[in-house]
Amino acid sequence: MSLRKEGFVAIAAVACADGLLRKDESNGLLVAARDAGLSAAELAEVERALKDAVPLSDIDFSALTGAERALTYSLAHWLAAVDGIVNAQELATLRQLASKLELPELQLKAAAAAAFDIVCLPSGHRPEKFQFKDLEARLREKLPALMSR
Repeated sequence: MSLRKEGFVAIAAVACADGLLRKDESNGLLVAARDAGLSAAELAEVERALKDAVPLSDIDFSALTGAERALTYSLAHWLAAVDGIVNAQELATLRQLASKLELPELQLKAAAAAAFDIVCLPSGHRPEKFQFKDLEARLREKLPALMSR
């Protein structure tokens, strides 16, 4: 499975929410976007979103599948938590993202739990070492019906 550009732009919005985007967080997201198969033009849009915080209200989520929505939320949750602290701005943006994605609460919790599982791995706090496929695999375990669609 791949994640569309809109998912990565939304993740960038969460990452930029506190105004403290680290270079390794930015690089980690770009690596994940590249691993997901985004084109060079789409990668450039994600990179712009990391520099010019795009409001979630400007993103059209309508084309994202349920699996992509869960993956978007999970990646956003991971990136917000990767420094060990999810501050008030990040939490508010995560909540706004959850609302925009329109996933049931149980699926949001499973997506957040998958992100937590990855954060707990030895390299989980190192965004530049993030493995997109590992998170996708954890989501498949936690949300098998949604992720198989």
